[in-house]
Amino acid sequence: MQDIANIACAVYRHSVERPEAPALVFQGHTTRYADLARAAARLAHGLQTAAVWPTHRSGPARVGVLGSRSRDALTAMLGICWAGATYVPLGVKLPQDRMLAILAQCELDALVVAQDAIQLLTPQLLQACPALLIFQGDAPASSPPPERPGQRILHASALPAVEPAAPAAMGPQDPAYIIFTSGTTGVPKGVMVSVASVRHYAASIARTLSLRADDRALETCELSFDFSVHNMFATWEAGAALYLLPATQVMNAVKFARTNALTVWNSVPSLAGMLAQLKTLAPDSLPSLRLTVFGGEQLPESTVQAWHLAAPHSAIVNLYGPTEATVFCMIQREPFVVTEGRGVVAIGQVLPGCTAAVVDDEGQALPHGQAGELAIGGVQLALGYLNAPDLTAQRFPQHGGTRWYRTGDLAVCDAHGVFHCLGRIDNQVKIMGYRVELEEIEAHLRAASGVELVAAVAWPVADGIAKGSVGFVGVSAIQPVDPAAVITRMKQRLPAYMVPSRIVAMEALPLNSSGKVDRRALLARLQDGAV
Repeated sequence: MQDIANIACAVYRHSVERPEAPALVFQGHTTRYADLARAAARLAHGLQTAAVWPTHRSGPARVGVLGSRSRDALTAMLGICWAGATYVPLGVKLPQDRMLAILAQCELDALVVAQDAIQLLTPQLLQACPALLIFQGDAPASSPPPERPGQRILHASALPAVEPAAPAAMGPQDPAYIIFTSGTTGVPKGVMVSVASVRHYAASIARTLSLRADDRALETCELSFDFSVHNMFATWEAGAALYLLPATQVMNAVKFARTNALTVWNSVPSLAGMLAQLKTLAPDSLPSLRLTVFGGEQLPESTVQAWHLAAPHSAIVNLYGPTEATVFCMIQREPFVVTEGRGVVAIGQVLPGCTAAVVDDEGQALPHGQAGELAIGGVQLALGYLNAPDLTAQRFPQHGGTRWYRTGDLAVCDAHGVFHCLGRIDNQVKIMGYRVELEEIEAHLRAASGVELVAAVAWPVADGIAKGSVGFVGVSAIQPVDPAAVITRMKQRLPAYMVPSRIVAMEALPLNSSGKVDRRALLARLQDGAV
């Protein structure tokens, strides 16, 4: 069967060719490919017949999906794709203000809400929601009333059943999804990734990793984290089964993998580090694993060593890539090359269809061994940023007739053609696998404290991975600051991983020669225990 231009096509293909094969396992319930296709097609039909598709812009409709990782949320996402629309994941842990900011940018045509997220729809959120809402799961006894004239609420369980036809064909350059990442101005920015890029990635990575139809793969990510795109679509490309680890069971990930005899592990390295700290990553505790995929942040050499003891039959691959290059664009296999002096695994070499170069400030390629900014090119580059043409042009420049994405990562390519990441050129960091702009934390820190001179640094850092952040506020006798109150206000504005673990009030923040806050000096004080 020939696939069409829709990222749901692999699920449809397997629903026809292998309808009884397991596609999704959640809380002990197995959903076959035929059943998953039927549920997605049903939702797609409901969207297509109930929604007023956009007339105010070109391109496909935009449909949000609100829910934690669950059968409901993944079915919603697939149904949106099946309908020929762009899906926009909204994390359930987002503060209301951030959710409102995303909704204002997106101009959604519909919103599908998983059952576990219906209670999040406050009157203010309902007011900002699109005209069409569809609630997944069993119809609740009561639901929030529409807060705006013309707003319509449907229940997926009441939609008419349909036999699944092929997903709606989309243009290769239509956005498959829009995922929001941290922005330097305090406003999240939406990365638009095309259907062609996702289809290329799913097919390419499934071949590269030799994924098999009898694999049982772990899903540890929310839809709003683009690692989930790899977990879902690479697994389904191979016709394998995806096992969803509920967010409440993350601490029991090893037991979950062992009980279900999983063969493929997908996670950020910090999850492995946390499991090791909890003493659950015991030797031979993961005997069924044949492949471990780490990505989303730097992979410490110590994590590799601990993992080999726990999963002695598993090969390990390290994947690297920004959201703007469709999840992952570089790979390193064992035996690993370790970045000298840093104790982390190198990011390796490009995946098929991708290119990479280390460039100077003008975008000119630098020779091997010389550090500069890592630039990515090739078929997986995102379309750009939603409603931000100037930022798109800045971050996706043309050099030598080739379109590149300037990652902001400091890198070097060694004599063997292996790329090493040396950290950030700017102040963007990974905290627990999430990409965060320190400037965004600072923007909200200013608003929460009422103080202009502030700074945020990633701290503590272990094995090259940031576990959190610390905020610094310049204060005076006439402008005192209550650190606890500042943190409380920031929790109302930001997801938990972006809220500083503590706020340090200082009469004078150290400045560098440019008159800017000296983050290195602040880090030195933290390291010395001086603050």
